[in-house]
Amino acid sequence: MMADLEQKLHMPEDLYVATSFNLHFKPDGTVTSLETYLYGKDDKGKLKTYLISYDGSKSNRAIVYLDGSVSEQDKDRKKLQPMLDILKQVNLEEAVQQWGEEEYGIVYYGVRDWENNTTGIIWMDLNEGKAKAETGSNIRGYTVSVYVPGKENEITPIRYLAASEEEEQSGSEAMSEDKPSAINPDEEFQFENGDRFRLNVTDAALGSRFYTLESSDDGGINWKVVNQDPFLGQTGVAAGIAFIDEKLGFFCLSHNGGDEAELYRTNDGGKTTEPVKLPYSFMDKDPDQNAPFDFPQMPYEEDGILKMVIGQGADGGQEVLYQSADGGISWEFVMENR
Repeated sequence: MMADLEQKLHMPEDLYVATSFNLHFKPDGTVTSLETYLYGKDDKGKLKTYLISYDGSKSNRAIVYLDGSVSEQDKDRKKLQPMLDILKQVNLEEAVQQWGEEEYGIVYYGVRDWENNTTGIIWMDLNEGKAKAETGSNIRGYTVSVYVPGKENEITPIRYLAASEEEEQSGSEAMSEDKPSAINPDEEFQFENGDRFRLNVTDAALGSRFYTLESSDDGGINWKVVNQDPFLGQTGVAAGIAFIDEKLGFFCLSHNGGDEAELYRTNDGGKTTEPVKLPYSFMDKDPDQNAPFDFPQMPYEEDGILKMVIGQGADGGQEVLYQSADGGISWEFVMENR
């Protein structure tokens, strides 16, 4: 299937997974659906993107959206080729026979961190096939998970894991030389001590994205998921992330091409979030209703008070200033901030 797509679309040789590669299939091997967002650079160095969607119940053709936007952050951990190499070595028919279900799935995110959890993991050597099981405090590698859709909690997925390039080098020495990628302020926040939070794209379609919230305590080398859905089911494009301290933080999600945005708050380090209710009373009095103040910027602390500028997004260039004395739960208008 990938070979057909690559031939039809003239895709770059090196491809990366922007979100995930999620494929469902029947016991006889028939592919029933595929959702993935891939990208890579062609031989002229131009970035190409491919949002691929296939639903066998509706059509025998795959739909591919081109020329989308994508972040190349951590792309070395999201190579597509390791997934293909792993699947060449796996007998899927044999693997799923034990379950006796009507449909199965394959999901791939690139390199995944499993900490010390070995449940369902089968170690693979991309050169020789199965590898000996390894133990350690941080299990990490390219992972292809085979599972039963809708029964992930009942039936343990099989996780075929192959070491990433950095793991195949000289262990801790290679890790000490590994440098995190540059920070995108709309998707990542860093404390002075190097600890980080980031909003990581997990799915994308037609300009909107789903995100998870992740954290790192080693300068961005390793990440763990803190919240699977920080925007509470809403889709859009991340427009900012900022933490006042390790517990109190804010995230912004924009819509409609940047016309408007919503602010979310956490007071437990991102484990739970809630939308911030902004007081629009002043905005309602504004004579220019065609350019409302509905695009909050990231809150910041000044003299023990939280302050926040709210702009007009793509509608205009004026701004108003708000402040909060209760950690961002409630906000009050201060002044126009032209």
